[in-house]
Amino acid sequence: MLESIFCPYCRNSHATSDDHIFSDFLGGSETILACARCNNRFGHDFEGRISKQLAPLFFMLEGCGLFFRKPITWKKGFTHETTGLSYDLGRDKKTNKVLARLSGTTLIESEPGTQSLHMPDLKTARRKFRELQVHNQRGLRFRVNREKAEISRYGLFILIDNDFRRLILKMCVAFSRKMNRDQVIIDDSVLLYLSDSERYHHAVSFDFNHYSLLDATVPALAHSIYIETCPQHGQAYALVRLFGTFQFFTILHNNYQGLQFAGIGVLNPIDFSEKFQLIEPILHLAEIPQYVLPFLAGYHTRNMYRRLDSKILQTFGKNEYTFAPDEMSMILSQIRISVGLS
Repeated sequence: MLESIFCPYCRNSHATSDDHIFSDFLGGSETILACARCNNRFGHDFEGRISKQLAPLFFMLEGCGLFFRKPITWKKGFTHETTGLSYDLGRDKKTNKVLARLSGTTLIESEPGTQSLHMPDLKTARRKFRELQVHNQRGLRFRVNREKAEISRYGLFILIDNDFRRLILKMCVAFSRKMNRDQVIIDDSVLLYLSDSERYHHAVSFDFNHYSLLDATVPALAHSIYIETCPQHGQAYALVRLFGTFQFFTILHNNYQGLQFAGIGVLNPIDFSEKFQLIEPILHLAEIPQYVLPFLAGYHTRNMYRRLDSKILQTFGKNEYTFAPDEMSMILSQIRISVGLS
């Protein structure tokens, strides 16, 4: 098809660059062709930011048994309740190395990086460091949580901002191109919003509905993109799921004039297998109410996290994880005091 030569996002430049349908940080490997400008811009504008925002969720899911292709680092993921020091947490549950600095005369704080610091009162710093070591010898420990992974208890929050909306829409456009339907399914308003979210707007909303037919179609923790058209209503709809739990709904076209179509793309995060196929419409999204009363949002959110707990248990046979390092010595052994020379 002639239009397939051109980028599906801008419909202007030639498509010569491989672009993931499911984002690379989710484990996706299947690609479409896009122009290098759109591909690079999306990675810079929002994909990297969303990856960082989801790091706490990734970290906890990995603790439950889900493996990610790329190392997960939760920036400032642990703060010691006694010292107030913040540390990055990695896949091995170890913390990042930090450089100690003197704060007034009472506390040694962490500071990222390797550059040495000027310390006018090095003796005081060393004394405070020894005091921390004494506390460690007395058995001072980190607070450790190894229990049912009721993830909502830890204050995880997914911010549905312009970056997140653009990520969801980008996945829909990429999947539509994979199925050779993007020219008729994707409205210009979607592409304008992708290109400039400050000037344009396109609605993407959290979907709290429970789709049992979709549950029966895809693996429990799978990422999925489901697109369905309704010629009677003249609309094209999309439902995007992350980890089989977090759902996002959008209308891709408000003046659809093509034939009935339904397709689904699935990424299984267990074995990283992907499939993209045409199917019979199973959700009938035109008939599903999307509005949720604000005072019921908290109730639906709790149910959403409970479903995630249930799916983790279904997949791995357990839903326990270690949330933090268990010994204060794991932190103290990595603190070093340096003296910079002018």
